[in-house]
Amino acid sequence: MSPIENLRNSNKRVWAWIAVAAAGMGVGYLLAVAPASEKEPDHSAHAHSGEGYPASSASGAGGAGSDRFQYLHPEEHHTAGQAALPPEAVFPIEPPPRPDKPGVREYRLVVREDIPHEVSPGVQIAAWTFNGKVPGPVLRAVVGDTIRVTLVNEGKLPHTIHFHGVHPSDMDGVFELVPPGKEYTYEFKARPFGVFPYHCHSMPSSQHIHNGLYGMMIVDPPTPRPPRRELALIMSAFDTDRDGEADFYAWNGRAFQYATNPVPLKVGEKVRMYVLNMFEEMMAPHIHAAMFDLYPSGTSTRPSELTDVVDLAIAERAIMEFEYEYPGTFMFQCHFSEHMELGLMGWFNVTGEPKPEPTAELRRER
Repeated sequence: MSPIENLRNSNKRVWAWIAVAAAGMGVGYLLAVAPASEKEPDHSAHAHSGEGYPASSASGAGGAGSDRFQYLHPEEHHTAGQAALPPEAVFPIEPPPRPDKPGVREYRLVVREDIPHEVSPGVQIAAWTFNGKVPGPVLRAVVGDTIRVTLVNEGKLPHTIHFHGVHPSDMDGVFELVPPGKEYTYEFKARPFGVFPYHCHSMPSSQHIHNGLYGMMIVDPPTPRPPRRELALIMSAFDTDRDGEADFYAWNGRAFQYATNPVPLKVGEKVRMYVLNMFEEMMAPHIHAAMFDLYPSGTSTRPSELTDVVDLAIAERAIMEFEYEYPGTFMFQCHFSEHMELGLMGWFNVTGEPKPEPTAELRRER
């Protein structure tokens, strides 16, 4: 039985790592380092343990615990026969730039159903998509702009778009079901400023969202935020066998894609990261070896706190601003271990010389 079949039919959480490694994409994943002669543990006893690796053993060195696994540094992936994704297969991590002039922001979102989508190396689902991608494109406007979005339904079921924010009732995407072969135009003023999800609200909305019909909308404040390198990340999950449990968790629609394709940063580079949780579990985005200014929902221009991890419930979002003081490879992840082990992790590759002094963010009084 192949690793993917084991993933679907046996211990999904244990075998998820094996499926990923077998697909040859294990950069940054957990890799077994036990001696070849060691007997493999019995996974069946942990079928519903919620663990991402076999239970620890008290037998000391060479036991069946997490000491049998290590991360593979991104620079070492070629020695293990693993390859980075081609650039066109990686979901763009940078959002579109802030519009420089007021006006109408016009978008066309086409719903297509049963589009092959690889959620993890070697694992595909029949996704429902906006413009052929999961998640949909990042929409952007400045507060006060007119947002005009035309939904074109090329699927077999009725669909809508529900935008979080303030708008008239006929723009809310609940009653305005768009039948197959039809289209509907949503038009409203962008307000307030902040970070917002958009998603299909046709019933059952859980299935429409989980199948891939969601995305992020950024509404900028009237006075531009200070210039920074910008990243946009949506946290989600996929239940590939429809048993009610997530099999993979993902940044921007694909597990581990920023592990095989690390995000390049520079020492001292100021970063603004827009983060949104679109799955019905609590998520906890966390960056390693740095602290971020937190702007909950992005609806303020003043940070609420300095931290390195934040809890986000379903549809919650935040802006995280940070910079690195040291070069190296640093993980960004969901701090719920199972989520991280099943795909919600990646690497920042930070280059440059170490900063001689602490950054202003860490020096200033709060």
